[in-house]
Amino acid sequence: MRLASSAFLLGPLVFTSLASSHFVARDQEARTGQQDDRGDGGPLIQGDCIKSDPALLRLSKELSSQSAVSCLGSPLQQQNANRYWGIQFGKNASVVVYPAVTKDVSLAVKAANTSPNGKDFAFVCGAHSMVNASSSYGFVIDLGWMNKTKVIQDYDVDGRKQSVVEYEGGSNWLAVQKATNGSGLTAVGARVSGVGVGGFSTGGGIGFLAGAYGFAIDRLRAIEAVLMSGQIVYATKTNGYSDLFWALQGGGGQFAIVTKFYQEAAPEPTECTIGVHIVTDDSVERYMIQVFNLQHSMALRRNRARQNTVNFFEQNTDPFAVMYFTVIYEPSNQSILTANVSTRTLLTTLRFGDPNNPLQLNYSATFADLLQGVTTTVPTPIRNFSYPDATLLVDGAFPDGLRRGFYGPQTTKISVSYLEEITSQFSGWVSSVLQNGDIPTSAAFVVQYMFPGLNGNLPPSNDYTGWPHAVVGHQTLFSPGYSKPSTDILTLKATTMFNDLTYKHQATVGPVIADYPNYISPDSTGRQVWGDNVARLIRVKQKYDPFCRIHNGKVFGTEACIDGGYANIFA
Repeated sequence: MRLASSAFLLGPLVFTSLASSHFVARDQEARTGQQDDRGDGGPLIQGDCIKSDPALLRLSKELSSQSAVSCLGSPLQQQNANRYWGIQFGKNASVVVYPAVTKDVSLAVKAANTSPNGKDFAFVCGAHSMVNASSSYGFVIDLGWMNKTKVIQDYDVDGRKQSVVEYEGGSNWLAVQKATNGSGLTAVGARVSGVGVGGFSTGGGIGFLAGAYGFAIDRLRAIEAVLMSGQIVYATKTNGYSDLFWALQGGGGQFAIVTKFYQEAAPEPTECTIGVHIVTDDSVERYMIQVFNLQHSMALRRNRARQNTVNFFEQNTDPFAVMYFTVIYEPSNQSILTANVSTRTLLTTLRFGDPNNPLQLNYSATFADLLQGVTTTVPTPIRNFSYPDATLLVDGAFPDGLRRGFYGPQTTKISVSYLEEITSQFSGWVSSVLQNGDIPTSAAFVVQYMFPGLNGNLPPSNDYTGWPHAVVGHQTLFSPGYSKPSTDILTLKATTMFNDLTYKHQATVGPVIADYPNYISPDSTGRQVWGDNVARLIRVKQKYDPFCRIHNGKVFGTEACIDGGYANIFA
């Protein structure tokens, strides 16, 4: 059973077929339901909850014909509850509204403000939030049907014309990249196809192309959003809603519901090549008489892989070259003769064709030194696939149906000893999960290479955007996957240990770096992410959400949020 490694090794056509058919089927399923009632050309209504709720009854008469209202126990409500990537975050809401256009979102917000169900309010895009922010037991707005994308040439933002990718707040990155594919332009998007654009584009935006073009939040040029009053606004860096725009550049979804993003378009990569290099153990079980020597040899090979990784991080000069040092759980690799009985090291390499550099090194030359002297098993690298297909290649490594997490700080420099420590800690967590009678399915710890300075695409200061990131480093990621609720406490403990290890290491190699917002840890105070910007973020939330209507997940400490017992981030 090779869940993580085999997922990477399947060809892109397989993933394209599976993911595309899943996306289409899910959308068709969402728009089809039994026991439905559309009335006289109105929205799709599922269930009887509108009969006892005047706000919902009024809403059902105002929504567009392509929208829907689904009550507890109805098909669309159940679909919403079951579509959260981390199953611990799915909840059965009393009512779920599926808007089709921005006006529907505005009407739904107004209804939630007066509906008894609206006391527990949330909205959801891709359902990948790891902070329990996008689900509730009361009133949920599911943006999943608002998923259109288009490339706009000469789009005017504050008097400057530029090409942008306009994508609606309910889309996911597979849909966006497929819509832009072949246009010569693209957006910086997530590396997993099902990730929603909303949380990604307000919580940082690390993607395959971030090293070349910067984070998604730094490429935003305008947004359309619905405030908690129901008002529809258009915000840019310099107009009357510039403070809201600033907060949404890394402050997350605590301020408004973004219905459209306008990201400055980037040149689309000419082609992509990927390789997944599995550091081998050379079947040590066959040579028990030479256990010591083989274990020593294995340690040398693994250290060579780590040293080569350190060298690549320090020496790479191609912003379109991406590399991940990954430790995974792999039950088929268990052996009493190995120090890490259930883990495997992967070196994942990707090269994207730089459309502006005809002298760019090819894939083999780019990663030759990284792989020199490292014994690996790997098929022929997958070559010449499109950028959208890159978002599909890792989907199988992050399956649905598990309790999940995505956590980790950054570091400006790595070392062999640091990689050894995280490998050891990951093995310890795996052992604790197995001893708990659980299986850490598809779990991994990843150190993600980031091109220094993001190729000149970082903000000029820490107060330029809501997330302070004038200096960034290489991104770490602890991605646990398991089934038992009792494993939660083991995972929280491991997350804290991983973070402390990285913070301690960073203190020896460089300045303090703000944590990446979308990887915020459950026990984070928030200041580790937003630092000195917290006070201003609180003021912006007070202005645009004065009654703390958005109050799930990591919540900034406005007066209303404190009074309601929701706040957990304070100045």
